[in-house]
Amino acid sequence: MRRKVSALLSAAAVLAAVLVAAPAGNAAPATPSEWREVFSADGTISKVRIPVEPKIAPKSEDLRAAAATSVVALQETGPASTRFNMVILGDGYTAGEMGLLRRHAEQKWAEISATDPWRKYAGSINVWLVNVVSNESGVSNDPSQGISRDTALGMYFFCGGVERLLCLNESKAQAYAAQAPGVDAIVAVGNTYKYGGAGYPSLSTVSGGDPRSGRIAIHELGHSVGGLADEYFTPGTTYTGDEPTQPNVTRDPGGSKWASYLGRSTPDGGVIGAYLGGSQYEYGIYRPSSDSLMRSLDKPFNLPSLAAMDRAIGSRISGGSSGCAAQANTRSGSLTSGGGAYQPDGGSFYAAAGTHRACLAAPAGAQFALDLMTWNGSAWQTVATSGADGRLSYGGADGYYTYLVRSVTGAGSYTLTYDTP
Repeated sequence: MRRKVSALLSAAAVLAAVLVAAPAGNAAPATPSEWREVFSADGTISKVRIPVEPKIAPKSEDLRAAAATSVVALQETGPASTRFNMVILGDGYTAGEMGLLRRHAEQKWAEISATDPWRKYAGSINVWLVNVVSNESGVSNDPSQGISRDTALGMYFFCGGVERLLCLNESKAQAYAAQAPGVDAIVAVGNTYKYGGAGYPSLSTVSGGDPRSGRIAIHELGHSVGGLADEYFTPGTTYTGDEPTQPNVTRDPGGSKWASYLGRSTPDGGVIGAYLGGSQYEYGIYRPSSDSLMRSLDKPFNLPSLAAMDRAIGSRISGGSSGCAAQANTRSGSLTSGGGAYQPDGGSFYAAAGTHRACLAAPAGAQFALDLMTWNGSAWQTVATSGADGRLSYGGADGYYTYLVRSVTGAGSYTLTYDTP
């Protein structure tokens, strides 16, 4: 049975947040619009608001074409049910250009797999190439506006009037990607040598022939796989919402969300701290490092983001079912005998009043316990402990919570899944 695209789609809120203004008096309603990230060739990232793309469902002939498409393994490391499944598909490649599509796909995967933490798991990732055949070669509006090409996914530059924004029909792309044995992430490459790309809730687009565009896909996978927020900002903006759920931004100027990393050197340069600006806001929110891949394409992930990506990828690679049902949040780690670790990420989270549900999958032969703790104003207090099956359920008031994973006997790797009210 195919595994469907991950529910970790925080990019949906960032990249496709639809805003419709209410009509005033007899004025016509404002045109619905959405935010999209724009990637400059120098590695900088910004956001623009463009008209909402119409959501066009695939026609019956499109679905038949998708079902008839061949899928080849660029890399197959094991059964799809126990591996992370990367799906690459193309647009603007004719039947005679399937070799070119494969070269472009292999180049993009080589760039992704050379980046941490993808490099760590490269030997446990399946990479499926969907040979999408188009009637014409190339993509629309390349190299300039007004050039139309008949392609399977309708890929085109100048999306919303932005030259480097490379858009497509997301529903068609999903239909083709679904032909792969498993789907955990989707990258759509266009038959073009013009730099560009775009992020969607379920996939990213990149130029197949431009050697720099692979960094766009890696950034977008940070959103869709790791649930990461952007770390750049728009000058003059202030965040006024609740504590963000993303692991790499916080309202806390002390950076307690990534407390275990504070003061440590980070791959993107400098040290982990709490730096003002993130999630596209200049004030009222903090990021872990001065610069990183979620802020600039020419940088690696910082430590908290790297850990979040590591957990997200690793949690989908196993020898079988952990016995825990899928839940909104996943964390993983390892313990020595008698050791313990706080989750998420050595920190805490804010939750509304309601029911907490969690499940801890421990290594074979070990006995691990899970405690849910809440801050009572002066100290952390345990309010619930998992049963022998590793499951925990607790109805509580609103407040700050944390999980403590404890080794009672034995050692090894664990996976924690949990839902918050």
